[in-house]
Amino acid sequence: MKKLLSILLTLALTLSLSAPALAAAPEEVPLPDLVDPPLPVEDSLVIGDSGYPMDAETVAWLEAHPEEAAQLEANLEQWAMTSWGYASVAEMAEAWGESEAYIRDMLLEEQVGTAMYQEERQAAQAEYAAAHPGYLDGFDPDAWLRTAYPDYRDPEEAFMADYDLADRAAFEDYMEGDYTNHLIWMESLRSDIDAALAENAAALDGFDVDAYFTQEYPYYESQEEFMAGYTLLDRAEFETYLTWEYLTYYAAPSDPWTDDSKEALGGVPGELGIMVNGTYLTFTGDKPYAEDGVTYVPADELGEALGLELTGGYVPLRETAQAAGCEVWWDQAYETAVVMDPDALIGAIDSGFTALNGVLAKNTPAWERWAETEEWTVTLTMFDTLNGDKTYPMTLTQESLCGPEGLQAAGKYDLSALMTLLEGMGLLDYVGEDERDVVTAVLSGDYELRWDMESGNMAFTASCLPDLLSMLGTPYPKELWFTLNGETTAELTGLLSDLMDREEPVTVGALAWALTRSTSYGSPVFYWRDAVDFAGTLALFLGDDALVREGDAWVLRLGMDDLAALLGYGEEDAGTYLGLEAFALECAFGDDGAVTGSLLCLTPDESWSPAMRVTAGWDLDLTGGTVEAEFHLKNQMKLTLTGTSALEETGEKPETGVPEGAASVALEDLTGW
Repeated sequence: MKKLLSILLTLALTLSLSAPALAAAPEEVPLPDLVDPPLPVEDSLVIGDSGYPMDAETVAWLEAHPEEAAQLEANLEQWAMTSWGYASVAEMAEAWGESEAYIRDMLLEEQVGTAMYQEERQAAQAEYAAAHPGYLDGFDPDAWLRTAYPDYRDPEEAFMADYDLADRAAFEDYMEGDYTNHLIWMESLRSDIDAALAENAAALDGFDVDAYFTQEYPYYESQEEFMAGYTLLDRAEFETYLTWEYLTYYAAPSDPWTDDSKEALGGVPGELGIMVNGTYLTFTGDKPYAEDGVTYVPADELGEALGLELTGGYVPLRETAQAAGCEVWWDQAYETAVVMDPDALIGAIDSGFTALNGVLAKNTPAWERWAETEEWTVTLTMFDTLNGDKTYPMTLTQESLCGPEGLQAAGKYDLSALMTLLEGMGLLDYVGEDERDVVTAVLSGDYELRWDMESGNMAFTASCLPDLLSMLGTPYPKELWFTLNGETTAELTGLLSDLMDREEPVTVGALAWALTRSTSYGSPVFYWRDAVDFAGTLALFLGDDALVREGDAWVLRLGMDDLAALLGYGEEDAGTYLGLEAFALECAFGDDGAVTGSLLCLTPDESWSPAMRVTAGWDLDLTGGTVEAEFHLKNQMKLTLTGTSALEETGEKPETGVPEGAASVALEDLTGW
């Protein structure tokens, strides 16, 4: 299973105006033949001579600020370069297929939007200063830089250069404004909280800010780390932000759609629901209630659901359930406390996968650390009867290390043969020398991934990325690492940690549970159902009922009729609906852990679509194996793939962080994640 996870992870990380109907014109006034009738214009838009639909508010601002408008007009060429990456307005117009006048109006509106936003912020800052005299007394701009921009702790000059600040005075003004904006933000959060409580005074009943933080942000090691990441200055701001978040996203008024869904699941709309292992509990007498952040449940009903003998009228739900080995979540959308025994779920699923789980057990070694080597060869053949077939070979090799520290995978690839194909197709005829160099860099190079399993921090480098990014106008060093923080990778890190930290071999049930928790997006009421549904789909192909015992192996065989039946088609409709002429899949799961099999998929030869054939074969076990596949398009091309891998125990530890002294950039800063 570790080998499978490694392959899937590495592949995933190294390879994410309809025109309105026009009424007929009166016969006596025919529409012009040369142009289409204009689309209706919204009241908030003004279409000038250029044809660009400019916002009416922008037009009003330009009329009220003639001097500023002239400055923005003079800055259009620079704006096209800095904001859009074009050398000029003319170049941008050609690329967009619009007139220069159209592009100039569009860029002008963008600049006005920025100016209007700055005016609004300045007005808000002035209003705040008037209402809070002396709030900047003792303010330290350098301390605020360290707090709000930890990446710029030193030197201050780097921040000034990036934010185009001319001198120390400009830096101090920027820091004061930034700090003021933070205080305005916090004041707006408190205002939103007051408004929510005015509408529903009981909205925070039972809310515990510390419990909420623990449930929603488990990937933070401490509240202090969270506060630093969100620029929250003290405990009061911490409580303000999380209270606002809870009221905004989790304590919204009841949704009729959610009520209907809750009722369909067995719950009672408007009542505090208790779900245990995917089933709502029914309370005919006393009902559950929440008090001081604790949910209390009648002991008899909860005890029966958990298989426990509980005494007393009521018992605290979370404390009781966790003591019984269960996990507990609060689902605000469904006003339901969800209790689940993961072992019960995993056991229920695994009862239908004894054969497959036996194979997984054979392929889950008790190694603390392991090393893997992979070699892949791809050959593309383009058929040419007149001039002779042309072949383009490509290769990839990779070495991986995995252990409790994390994952390290490094590889080299060579796709340079495709350059000849691209040139032959004329795709590089109008590409400049610099662009050709970038294509060359992309087609051949190396890469490395490092993943710290404890923090979740990820680092990745590839020889081609600096060249690609440099095309956007900003030069990057040749050896550059890109990083993702643990907050961004938390779900995937948690999924892998759950699977790799198991003392017992990974099973289908454990995999279904881990995947469900990472893909249900905050709806715990569906955890049990989604895991069971996933397993049910998998059972159609790999469950005990789908496999046949032959010798020392369990065997899966599927023909086209079998596939059609699984998908709900009749035998006579198989070819029509599936678009296949032939299909055959065979896979044997040996008692020794070996997995062997083959695949054939053939489409018919039609006048409008040539026949396509896909074949594959595999022979894998714990220590490695081979995979072969071929994609053949009749009379046009053939693509073959061959892969081999070798897996062994090792004492070597994976490197999980950016190498000391190496340049790095956070992907969050590049993409705005």
